[in-house]
Amino acid sequence: MLMLSIANIKASELRIAVTEYSPHVYVTNGQVKGPLIEYLKGVFGANYEKLTYVTMPNKRAMLELKKGTIDIMFPFEQKSSNELTIGEPIFNSVPGICFKKTKFIPFLSAPGALDNLNIGISPTFPLVPIFNHSAVKITVIEGNDVLDRGIQLLLRDRIDGFYHPSPINIYHFRNPLSKKIACSLFYGYSKPIDLALSSRLSNEDIEKVQALYINKMREKPYEYFLLDLRLN
Repeated sequence: MLMLSIANIKASELRIAVTEYSPHVYVTNGQVKGPLIEYLKGVFGANYEKLTYVTMPNKRAMLELKKGTIDIMFPFEQKSSNELTIGEPIFNSVPGICFKKTKFIPFLSAPGALDNLNIGISPTFPLVPIFNHSAVKITVIEGNDVLDRGIQLLLRDRIDGFYHPSPINIYHFRNPLSKKIACSLFYGYSKPIDLALSSRLSNEDIEKVQALYINKMREKPYEYFLLDLRLN
């Protein structure tokens, strides 16, 4: 059983590899930012002298994790039970599609609902099967801030819809954009998104990292942390 008591001694460094995953992690002017970065500071900041964030593609991050050059990677979409994770998933990805309110489609599951629509997607976000089985046009949105660019293309009628990893971050009453944009709050499949741990960490370090994470998630889960950011 995992012990949740943690020695009050700062370790030197925790190395975290992240792949851009809007709106949770993004890169602006070479700086890694986003609500997940702030949350991880709250989890580990008081117990490590230095938190180092390294941006890299997900496949490379997995290789570096196995080599032990990094300690934690995000996002990790668990495909087997062989990889070590930090504990429970940090959140579940629930994708949706955002439209201009004048073009909102309430029933995306209706036969042919997406036919002939131009849907913008992030190059890193996986497609659900219906995209391959309908006459939909896919536009891959490139750039440092795919989220912002996708919304701007939507507002300018350059695309009909934007496939969004977390539509609730846009479509809520405190966001002025919600007067112009409406989103389906679920489309596709909900899947767990984890933080993976390097198996080259010592047992002591693994227990410490897991205990810090579990304590923080019990105090305030990441999804509640996101909600507070949206409401404040």
